[in-house]
Amino acid sequence: MAGLLYDQHPPLMPERGNMLADATMAAINILDNNPKGFFLMVEGSQIDWAAHANNTEQVIKEMLDFDQTIDHVLDYAQKEGNTLVIITADHETGGMALLDGEFGSDSLKVEFGTTNHTGVPVPVFAFGPGAEYFTGFMENTIFKSKIEKLLNLP
Repeated sequence: MAGLLYDQHPPLMPERGNMLADATMAAINILDNNPKGFFLMVEGSQIDWAAHANNTEQVIKEMLDFDQTIDHVLDYAQKEGNTLVIITADHETGGMALLDGEFGSDSLKVEFGTTNHTGVPVPVFAFGPGAEYFTGFMENTIFKSKIEKLLNLP
């Protein structure tokens, strides 16, 4: 199952509204009907685009949108009780460094090191049954075997 909502790409935040969170929760509501469970991957891809452009304001808007989506998913997982949520990125882009200021203020000072992908490790966060297998530093290619093990797949 795939949800393609636009001919090309969705508009940037805030023009697209709550599309990411709404589409994610709609997918969960549909997939939750499967008695065998489900696997869902959600991507906040425009975080990457904003970082390629070294656009601090847009990175923040896209991250806040993704954070709102994660909040909804974690609420579902906590209520459901048997759902593993893994949050990570496929790579870091831009080498964004926070130099000074406070989140939520207009005084955030940021510098980018590049407009390309970097070798900077990305964090892995996990919640739910099996979360202990997704901590620390790891290659994201190992996720597949860890998920297979948790699902008792050959």
